[in-house]
Amino acid sequence: MPDPSSLSNTQSLLERCAAVVNSEKTQKKPTLRVIHHFACSGGTLISKCLAAQPNVFLLSELHPTTRLGFNTKKATYTPRDITTQAIYGHVPQVDKLAEELFISGILIAERHIRELGGHLIIRAHSHADYCTNAPVPDVDTVTRLLSPHFDIKHLVTVRNPIDSFISLRENGWVHFKPDCFDEYCGRLLKFLEPFNKNQIYRYEDFVEQPQSTLIQMAKKLNLSQVTVDLDHIDMFKISGGSGRSGSEIQPRPRKNISDAFMKEIRSSNSFRQVNKTIKW
Repeated sequence: MPDPSSLSNTQSLLERCAAVVNSEKTQKKPTLRVIHHFACSGGTLISKCLAAQPNVFLLSELHPTTRLGFNTKKATYTPRDITTQAIYGHVPQVDKLAEELFISGILIAERHIRELGGHLIIRAHSHADYCTNAPVPDVDTVTRLLSPHFDIKHLVTVRNPIDSFISLRENGWVHFKPDCFDEYCGRLLKFLEPFNKNQIYRYEDFVEQPQSTLIQMAKKLNLSQVTVDLDHIDMFKISGGSGRSGSEIQPRPRKNISDAFMKEIRSSNSFRQVNKTIKW
């Protein structure tokens, strides 16, 4: 006949094991997908293609504390935006409040979408971290704030900096000093530093082979289903889209390079470093 004390010990051990398993389950972070890229690098097009995936919902160009696009002369109508109204209302320590609201909002949005069977993708507004006069961070703001709360699947897209910087200048979006190609490439290197090469995808590869590249991206983001039917991507309303018009995905000719800009390219040590990291 079994010793009652041994049964008690066995039961206690099983209970402890179950408690550990349950604890691990409760402590497991939910998955969040984040896409990172610089302005004028094809990010809107790629984001539309990701937003078109089954059960995917994309929130575009998010950054909790940037003042880019903020109307300093007149309070604008933003009834859904607590942070903007808090800035207008001169709330003390407003950036701290903005970060807390951002974390809370993403936690709630991700849970809401997950419970409905969907996947949330955040499109980080990387330009606000790396291409302004603010100090360049070691880790982008979205990752810094959300990594304690989520298991983040990162996807980084890049375009040849020659092409993206031409467009950046044409749009008047060089928000840093000095306004030169070498400085831009140095900031791009800093942006790429935290990521592994297998998380980085070239825009040029995407427009050459959109379907196969999209499948790779979806796999990197751990999306459960993939569609390569991209005929209707323009139905998705996503902020950005500074250059490309039309829904056809194909390479576009390079814009004219002036003699002065060619001198910047040839003299840029940072561009040479970029080319060692990402081959174009």
